[in-house]
Amino acid sequence: MSQYEITVEIKIKECEGSVDTNPVEQADGSFRLVMTDATASSIDECEQALLRTNYAAVRQAIATHLSRLSKKKPRNGPPKKAE
Repeated sequence: MSQYEITVEIKIKECEGSVDTNPVEQADGSFRLVMTDATASSIDECEQALLRTNYAAVRQAIATHLSRLSKKKPRNGPPKKAE
């Protein structure tokens, strides 16, 4: 039976650029959200921004994982009738 590893990395750092309150998937598969200084300074607002970003990343990771599994393993359907 296979094992599966889950890796999570979260970075919060100052950046340049415009604020984007919706998580955007990057070319490398990560998700990025740019928040204001006020949001980054508020524990509740920062937590909500992290949760929005993580939710998008988790949904994408699950979809990708299950898609790969469905291509790897045959489905358990009803047996084919012999002709």
